[in-house]
Amino acid sequence: MSETERNRALLAEAFARLEHGDPSAFLPLFAPDIAWRVMGSSAWSKHAAGLANVERELVGPLFARFAGRYRNIPELIVADGDRVVVLARGHAKTVEGRTYANDYCFVFRLRDGMIVDVREYMDTILADDVLGRPAPDPPAPD
Repeated sequence: MSETERNRALLAEAFARLEHGDPSAFLPLFAPDIAWRVMGSSAWSKHAAGLANVERELVGPLFARFAGRYRNIPELIVADGDRVVVLARGHAKTVEGRTYANDYCFVFRLRDGMIVDVREYMDTILADDVLGRPAPDPPAPD
């Protein structure tokens, strides 16, 4: 299996589970030195570097806004070498009972089967409107 096929298969499996609200195949793909950029200029746009920062600054605040499972349904997965692009549609209910349904384009870069870089494109106005402002980043541990 080529690098392209292997990387596409890893992300396809992760999104197949995430489609049903199960992140168990996705989160273990995060490399310790992962960098995640939410593109744009909204309250949710930021650049987090390192696994602990990605979890604290992005994943934690996002999932704190959801009342239940978060689903991300893939529409297209395209791979070329170490890059995998996923077009997907997210869906969740917020803690206030609002529906959050956003369209995404994720550009992943993998190294040795692990995600090392993510560029996330989405409707940032929708995210701000439905999710509100993320909680302030807690201080980094010493």
